[in-house]
Amino acid sequence: MKKILIAVITIAFLGSCATFNVSKKDTTIKVLMDLNNVVDDKVKVEVNPGKFNQRSVVYQIPAIVPGTYAISDYGQFVSNIKAFDYDGNELKVSKLDPNSWQIDNAKQLDKISYWVDDTFDSKKKHGIYVMAGTNIEAGKNFFLNLPGFVGYFKGDKENPYELTISHPDNLYETSSLINKNTTKEDNTKDIFLASRYDEISDNPIMYAPLNTVNFKVNGVEVSMAVYSPNNKHAAKDMEEDLKKMVEAQTNFLEGFSTTNEYNILVYLFDPTIYKWNSFGALEHLSSTTVVYPETYSKQQLANGMINGTVSHEFFHIVTPLSVHSEEIHSFDFNTPNMSKHLWMYEGITEYFANLFQVNQGLITEQEFIDKMKGKIARSLRFNDTMSFTKMSKNILEDKYAKNYGNVYQKGALIGMTLDILLREESKGKYGIRNLMKDLSNKYGEHQPFKDDEILAEITSMTYPSVGTFFESHLTGNTAIDYDEYFAKVGIVKKKEKIDAGYFFDSSRQMFISGNREGQIFFTNRKNTALEALGVKGGDVIKSINGEAVTLKNIRNFIGQSMQWKEGDKISFGVVRDGKELKLEGNFTKGYAEVEKLVIEDLPDTNPKKQLRNAWLKGL
Repeated sequence: MKKILIAVITIAFLGSCATFNVSKKDTTIKVLMDLNNVVDDKVKVEVNPGKFNQRSVVYQIPAIVPGTYAISDYGQFVSNIKAFDYDGNELKVSKLDPNSWQIDNAKQLDKISYWVDDTFDSKKKHGIYVMAGTNIEAGKNFFLNLPGFVGYFKGDKENPYELTISHPDNLYETSSLINKNTTKEDNTKDIFLASRYDEISDNPIMYAPLNTVNFKVNGVEVSMAVYSPNNKHAAKDMEEDLKKMVEAQTNFLEGFSTTNEYNILVYLFDPTIYKWNSFGALEHLSSTTVVYPETYSKQQLANGMINGTVSHEFFHIVTPLSVHSEEIHSFDFNTPNMSKHLWMYEGITEYFANLFQVNQGLITEQEFIDKMKGKIARSLRFNDTMSFTKMSKNILEDKYAKNYGNVYQKGALIGMTLDILLREESKGKYGIRNLMKDLSNKYGEHQPFKDDEILAEITSMTYPSVGTFFESHLTGNTAIDYDEYFAKVGIVKKKEKIDAGYFFDSSRQMFISGNREGQIFFTNRKNTALEALGVKGGDVIKSINGEAVTLKNIRNFIGQSMQWKEGDKISFGVVRDGKELKLEGNFTKGYAEVEKLVIEDLPDTNPKKQLRNAWLKGL
């Protein structure tokens, strides 16, 4: 799953804890969904499970889904669940928990029916990320993350599925699921096939009016469908940027066994209707669901959505698709058991999403280093000495969950420093891209590794120093000295003065922050304009120029500050050490001193430059 404003992006890795096997004669589970008859913003689902040979069965809707790292309880959106025997009589249904229903007299069970509400416009308080959510807009759009609609019988996830969806003829599907309706002569019904429930869960479907681009790059068939409710964006307008990105990524992954197909399902939301503060994408094996504001410009979508978010999701075809643990391979949606290796699944993926850009010439070396420096700064907002494998294993617990965002920061930095170490040990010939390719060839999509053994396996494949690195910085709690690794490749620190306003500097780094109590306060970063006003780190902002300040209106003041000019009177009402103070003064053009990472200008024969070239360019 990939972040954007508050992200969120990329896979929850769980282990199977099935307690029994269900014995059935007819193994295919047939599911019907009717998108033509939406009632009270709900869709009806019918499930024909075939014939059971035991007295009772349990039907489950997922409590948690890949990529979210939090309990979702999709069952809360299911209502009026009923079970029927072969004569049409109702069977007893008992609700066991928010996501499980027991059906008695299962030998007579013919079908189950229920109604599903969507998450997008729900008034319920829930923690489901929008990109993992569901949308039901009759005749307009159906955003189907299937765990929100289709469940499984406990102990019976390995049976094949046949999913039949009836839908309006003006809406077209986008999905990586096999669709028997290939001719589209009758665009009112689709029949999707899946070998097991995990395949149903891992293949979202979007129905929307035609707004799609399709192309093939380096053997990968790419399709992007866009739903823009106010018709502000056409998929065709994004095709060039998307094609450029995919071409660069597939070049970067040359030699990897990845995927032949990739589908991108884009829902652009109207911010006047949905006041979502977080959005992004959720990865799947050969597709991704993407949710972004429709008000973003074409360039913002190119830079943020395509080159940032989608590029991250695409790299998940390496891990966990080709390289993953047993916890991922056999997935229990209702009994979470996490893997230790988020550093690989999300961290390496995020690192690749940045490395490929400099490797393929999409950004400069300095731009790449600036990105990594930003990750260092953001990683320090989290617990920098927490064992990464311990955090990953316990990510559903509150203590560790609040550090989840660090998988996209320090996780990527673990990938970076490991990459430099590998390049140094191999004299530039072997890096983390080589390592992931070797792991992919060794394990692959259908052979998982053992969670407790993979680090020793990587060490045996590479160098003893890699094992020491893991013990110190991955399983251990020693912070990484990034300066040590940058010095190996000729990157040094240099202090510079940059322009600074009252709230952020010219590099967009803020001088204010917030806390859970809703307070806004000045950080300890120095700024000559704030110093002239008498501001100190920790001052809580109560008013600006006589107007009360809150989390909801602070953006307005930030915008106003950009219009302040010489001669303007400025006042901040703050609380310092429990006392209210009024800080007043004239507008001052500010400066801040920042520490930059700068690439040394070295001759081609210098070993540091040679190692840097091997690291960033693969030379």
